[in-house]
Amino acid sequence: MRKDIQCTSQEDKSSWHEIINKVNYLWRLIVTAIGFSLFAGGGFTLCLTIFPVIILFSRDCYQRANRVRYVICYIFKIYLAILEFLGVFKVNTHGLESLSTMRGHLVICNHPSLLDVVIIMSRLNGIQCVVKNGLWSNPMIGGVVRAAGYIRNDISPELFLEECKKQLAKGENIIIFPEGTRSTPGQPLKLLRGLGNLALAAQANIQALTLDCKPTTLTKGAKWYNIPPKKAIFNLRVGPLFPSTGYLSDAPRSIRVRALMRDIQQYYDRELKI
Repeated sequence: MRKDIQCTSQEDKSSWHEIINKVNYLWRLIVTAIGFSLFAGGGFTLCLTIFPVIILFSRDCYQRANRVRYVICYIFKIYLAILEFLGVFKVNTHGLESLSTMRGHLVICNHPSLLDVVIIMSRLNGIQCVVKNGLWSNPMIGGVVRAAGYIRNDISPELFLEECKKQLAKGENIIIFPEGTRSTPGQPLKLLRGLGNLALAAQANIQALTLDCKPTTLTKGAKWYNIPPKKAIFNLRVGPLFPSTGYLSDAPRSIRVRALMRDIQQYYDRELKI
């Protein structure tokens, strides 16, 4: 009799646990849908409200872009805080306080999720960003990237280098995802050599960040509704600084670029345990 009661009790607990998990999953799915709607609609709303005021009271394009980027930073902070409070995911950061005085650096990070840009830009105030060309014509987000003065990724290499040099010389930090797209979970990063060429040509140091997400969510090719069975945890960590000034200065340019990219590749392979 006692065994039957214990079995029934365990089955009831298991059943309740399953129900709670299903309710939690459905809740996170609904909030995720709301989150995507807020992201798109929020950008459009900013273009109609706050950004025109900033443009009106800014004396030049540089001041306007800086103010817009700081607004974006704080909007992203609020956006992530709401989604964290509602239980969709959690974001942990490690060591980012040490970057508060960083100026004129290229900031790189692996790119496991669609949320990576939002997470990094919410933690690094006013950071400059390289944006894919498709977003410039996006009816919801295009006005935001134009107002913020972000750098397009489809301009000529010469113009791209000139624009990056100009921004770095002003002390702006530029976030770049060196793969050029989202990472494939469990696979080694495929870093593009353009990062090394840019760093050496601009004589800009590279600050590495590492971001992991467990369980994975919003990965490359995944639909927004393919959420994990439990809440995702993001961990953003500060990595080493890769100095480019004087890096193998006696070697030819091509060798310097390959050596720099090899060092960065080895770091990420170690850090991501691939």
